[in-house]
Amino acid sequence: MKRGLRGVVAVAVVLAGGGCAADTAPERSPSGTAAPSGRACPHGTFRWGTVVKREVLAGVSDARRYDAGDGARVHVSFEAVPVRSLHAGVTPAPPEGTLSPRAAVAALEKKTGAELAEAGTDFTLGADKVQETSFGKSSGALFYDVGVTTYEASFAYHCDAPGTAPVRGTLVTWSPVTYGDLVRCGIDEKLSPASAEAERLVCG
Repeated sequence: MKRGLRGVVAVAVVLAGGGCAADTAPERSPSGTAAPSGRACPHGTFRWGTVVKREVLAGVSDARRYDAGDGARVHVSFEAVPVRSLHAGVTPAPPEGTLSPRAAVAALEKKTGAELAEAGTDFTLGADKVQETSFGKSSGALFYDVGVTTYEASFAYHCDAPGTAPVRGTLVTWSPVTYGDLVRCGIDEKLSPASAEAERLVCG
């Protein structure tokens, strides 16, 4: 979702970003959620601790100054570059043969109702990397930033098989839907956490 040009023009469009062990990782169903597969412990249970949801800065462009007078129309293009790496997965790595990290992602999707990145994937900027916009009378330095919503949750997986100990760990992943903002440096407006971090980086 691109939330528009703050302080210049308000626009918004949607942008798509992004048991015990199975013998093979579960495949994705057409809806994007992990489909069930045969497991050694089909009746195991996830117990979740705190689920921390945050919007973080994933990419930002340089700030560029524009001074457009009355009757002027400016068309500009901004390109964001990555500012942090994100990897979806479980830490510490579960002992071999105990838990599929993809099963943990599927369980957290069910708990939160959000589509989440598959375990083992890295975040990359896609169509959200470039933002084009047009505006009229305006003055100031503008930049473009991309935010992504991350999820971090501790868990314990209890397998019903006799004599097995719970598998404990923390899952880190993110929603594939990103948020893009065009922001004017120094704007007197409450910014999202991602945009506030970006302004500190590019505006000084």
